Amino acid sequence: MQKTLDFFLIVYIIWLESLLDIILVSSRGNKTLNLHIKFIFILLLGMFILGILGFFIYSVVFFATNEVDQNRLRKLRTENQIVHQELMRIENEIANLNNIIDSLALYDKKLRVYAPLTPINEDLRKAGVGGYTPHYNDKEISPRIKDKLTDISQTLDNILAQARVQQKSFNELYNYLEEKRYMQNHTPSIIPVQGWLIRGFGYHIDPFTGKVKMHEGLDIAAPIGTPIVAPADGVVKYTGTKRGFGLTVELDHGYGYSTLFAHCQRIKVIPGMKVKRGDIIAYVGNTGKSTGPHLHYEVHIANRPVDPIRFILTKSVISD
Repeated sequence: MQKTLDFFLIVYIIWLESLLDIILVSSRGNKTLNLHIKFIFILLLGMFILGILGFFIYSVVFFATNEVDQNRLRKLRTENQIVHQELMRIENEIANLNNIIDSLALYDKKLRVYAPLTPINEDLRKAGVGGYTPHYNDKEISPRIKDKLTDISQTLDNILAQARVQQKSFNELYNYLEEKRYMQNHTPSIIPVQGWLIRGFGYHIDPFTGKVKMHEGLDIAAPIGTPIVAPADGVVKYTGTKRGFGLTVELDHGYGYSTLFAHCQRIKVIPGMKVKRGDIIAYVGNTGKSTGPHLHYEVHIANRPVDPIRFILTKSVISD
């Protein structure tokens, strides 16, 4: 019991000491005013002021943070609008690209028919492919944008597959046409000398023996020294003198074609030399068994003579 009384006595003394005396002195009449304020009130007042100050700081920080978030939100909205517009532009460009691919496919089909090459199967051309499918976090992107990006990705994969098919087809066409052009360039197609045809291919009376004999080429009369040109691209196979033919040039054109030029006055090329259609290879002469200046011209396929007149085309037919 004594301990309890002692405790309350101590608390009472602390409470008395917690009183704050404030003495106000007036300059008129030397009046004084004593104010007794408890310390707890001072503490509560300080805590209140600190609370207001903390609330003010929190409000400032919250306002600043919220303003930053609003700026970010406005920026994200602007960026989202730009992305949406760009996606729409890309979709339009993809549609145009699809139209171009379809046009190329149509031209490709026509060219392969003209070539002629087997047209590409439409199922193969339009076949879908399994490409990259983008995966997005639903929290990071809206479903609408996600669907658009997925569609664009799949469409681009299909366009890329069709473009590869088209590229392969064009490569085949190019190689085929290049081979045809190469073959055309190596096929005799122009008259080797400007002159007058005096004897054709076939059986004729030999002017030296009077007997009917097979004439395996064309005889074209022309003044001595008239240039003789290569009727196609090729390689000089032989130059020299042959019995009855005098000075002779032979060209190998590939693909089984070869040509012979006889009774030359002078030869301009040497064996192994490459020549182009229209290059001068020799000059008209009167060497060998000849009744006058002319060119004896032969065309051979697989070493068998054929009528050269079949291989003399007009310039409008030839494309170099």
